[in-house]
Amino acid sequence: MSTVEERLREEMGRAVSGVRPAPDPYGRLLRRKRHKRRFGLAAVVAVVAAALVGGQALTAGGPGPTAMYDFRPTLVLNERTRQIIDAPTRGDRADQAGVVAEALRDNRAKWGIAPEFDRLKVLFVARAGERWGFGAAFYDRDAAVFVGAFGAAGKSAAELIADRYTNTQTGDLSEFNAISLEDATVAFTVPGCDAQVAAASVVRADGTVEHSWVGEGDFAVLPRADHLWRVVCDGVVRETGFRNLSRARLDVIPAAERGSADAALAGGAFDSCPVVPTLDVRERRVLWGGTPPGENRSVVVTLGMLDGGAALVCAAAGAGRPMMAANASPYDLPAGGPDVPTGRLTTAVVASDALVTVRLPDQVRQGYSNRLLVIAPPAATVLRVTGGRDEQVTLDGGVGVIEAPFPARLGIQALDASGATLATAGVAEPSGAEFVIAGEPIIHNWE
Repeated sequence: MSTVEERLREEMGRAVSGVRPAPDPYGRLLRRKRHKRRFGLAAVVAVVAAALVGGQALTAGGPGPTAMYDFRPTLVLNERTRQIIDAPTRGDRADQAGVVAEALRDNRAKWGIAPEFDRLKVLFVARAGERWGFGAAFYDRDAAVFVGAFGAAGKSAAELIADRYTNTQTGDLSEFNAISLEDATVAFTVPGCDAQVAAASVVRADGTVEHSWVGEGDFAVLPRADHLWRVVCDGVVRETGFRNLSRARLDVIPAAERGSADAALAGGAFDSCPVVPTLDVRERRVLWGGTPPGENRSVVVTLGMLDGGAALVCAAAGAGRPMMAANASPYDLPAGGPDVPTGRLTTAVVASDALVTVRLPDQVRQGYSNRLLVIAPPAATVLRVTGGRDEQVTLDGGVGVIEAPFPARLGIQALDASGATLATAGVAEPSGAEFVIAGEPIIHNWE
């Protein structure tokens, strides 16, 4: 698979997140070493193009009863996902697994399941909010296709499947799966593991975030909400990530407090900046806009102010709707490829808006650069840096760039012309993470 197709698949995942069992576009990249079979590029381009130019995304109902495509999974079965298939059917209506299985076999064309997936396992049957539904896997020796449907309490399994406007799901079976419905979230993972939800978060001085976790077991039905999850198996954190991660969208874009920010770029930054559960943003600001030292592109830095003076930071660079940058999943787009966005977005969390640091995205790849943008108090003229290659960085209007490969662990002091310290901050980027979203390392560690 080309990196162009991988990038387009990520955008497709974002566009159709409401109909997939785990609307987690970042997870696709984290799992890409296990990819086996893939969609054709042309179909992906068509869906993404519609999303990028304002076309309507796929509805929750998915394909009709006579599907026009042959769905094939992108993930191979492994020891963990086989454990999910082999486990007893879960949920408070598990006794209806036989009826559900019969309805699925009679209506498998609803999902366009390839004929070689001739085995079936009902994974769960449960009430979810005001509705009920099920999840199941069609599978063969090597791979599995997840299918699911939810609908009104009085409907039969066959009626849920036959109704194309039911909230149906089709996708890959992963080690952790979360389904977002109108009023509920259904999550399941490897038997014996504990899927935990962050209930509260505190920003530390170094820009990392400490969470309070609530365990939900290996199968859970929760009220619909944005969630930060982690999955723990035998004391080891196997996965962290967001499900149903929404974006910040503003009708009125604030003026830049410092520098000069293009309104379209600032709007794109807000449109792509995540709304992170447990980080309750009180106010949104455009802190700075301009061209950082050593750059030839415009950058806008936005803040989402949190309790205690901390802030969620989003930096948008370049033109076009910004896409989230990733450390270990760079997209090197060849010349003559599809027309895709060139804007890039990076995020961070800082303990105080007095000294803001955020990693700049790479100018060529969709990954991180070796440069940290620093917005210090306007009177600051120099940064004193410990822990990295730079010991001192000159500032222009309080703005400068520290050369520091990802992941960096630094101490920073902003000094004025007299040598007085105006602000201090720490940087502690996590190692081993392919994505960092608002200080949170996105981990997929099931090997």
